[in-house]
Amino acid sequence: MNQSLSKHQLLESLRTSRAQWDSLLASVGEERMTQPGAAGNWSVKDIVSHVTAYECWLVEWLTAAEQNTFPAPSPLDDADVARRNARVYEMTHARSLHDVMTDAQQNFEALLNIIETLHDEYFSNPQSTEWFMKPYWNTMNTIPDTVINLSVDHYDEHIPSIKAWIEKSKEK
Repeated sequence: MNQSLSKHQLLESLRTSRAQWDSLLASVGEERMTQPGAAGNWSVKDIVSHVTAYECWLVEWLTAAEQNTFPAPSPLDDADVARRNARVYEMTHARSLHDVMTDAQQNFEALLNIIETLHDEYFSNPQSTEWFMKPYWNTMNTIPDTVINLSVDHYDEHIPSIKAWIEKSKEK
């Protein structure tokens, strides 16, 4: 758990992880971003869409919390991760690479912006977030935990398969 992360530390962690993620994506090259096989049948573009969907969900959720309300229902409001991920793939697979990459950058900037606007109390007093955390996450009880899980850890989850796919494609 990352309960001790301040807003500033969380933002720095996000920026550092995102820079590594962006560097890896740049090494793939635009011409290979849509080739399947980076994670099962998914292309790197599909992985980017997948991660972006979760970051967008996080932005919507944190924005609603900042406005003292709950977010509108989302296609990602499903406890079954496999079903949720399949839904994201169905919704995003046909999108253009340009649109996917633009959305990824815009959603990441929106994530940084909403974190900047959140009340400092949400970082210094985890009990202040209980009202909007409990309905969604029982085990992640702080904003840093939730953000790290849905963003930083999500990059880390997919980096090995992308790197392996890059290496495998070099062998061909």
